[in-house]
Amino acid sequence: MPMSEPNSRESLLTELVDVFRRRGYEGATLNQLAEATSLGKASLYHHFPGGKAQMAELLLVRSLDTLNSTAFSHLHQKNSPGHKLAAFIDGFATYTDQGESHCLVAILGQGSAGEVHRSTIQARFDRWEAELAEVFKDLGLKPKQATRQARRLLAELYGALLLSQLRADPRIFRQVTKRQKNRLILL
Repeated sequence: MPMSEPNSRESLLTELVDVFRRRGYEGATLNQLAEATSLGKASLYHHFPGGKAQMAELLLVRSLDTLNSTAFSHLHQKNSPGHKLAAFIDGFATYTDQGESHCLVAILGQGSAGEVHRSTIQARFDRWEAELAEVFKDLGLKPKQATRQARRLLAELYGALLLSQLRADPRIFRQVTKRQKNRLILL
């Protein structure tokens, strides 16, 4: 039985993720994208008439939603602030396969794709930063301090993830997440 259009598109997007993660938006060619899906370019355009730009946009929305549900949703649990933050870090680690994979949102937030999607990404990160800051305020920090701590946590996670990718050593990311969780649970 043939797949329905939404299921087919969703499975194709799953196959496209790795190409964009490895190559970035600019580096992902239609040949590579077609090869990843085992489709010809014409068939790929049938599913994504807007081409590579449409694929990237759909993957960005999907990645933002996945990152939200996997990591940031933990900030709304009924738990102590330290445990909320630790669960958030665990969720972020899960999203990035424990530092083995890069964050697709970060990849698509760069270069020409980033220019196109800057407002979408910025709005989501503004919301996430505010959610993190609320948890830090629950720890007793003043609003400006809470915002600084939220930014610091995001910067350390993304910095560790980038360094892990640059060094091809996910242990760097794991060490940072472990240290952060231990620090935050004690707060």
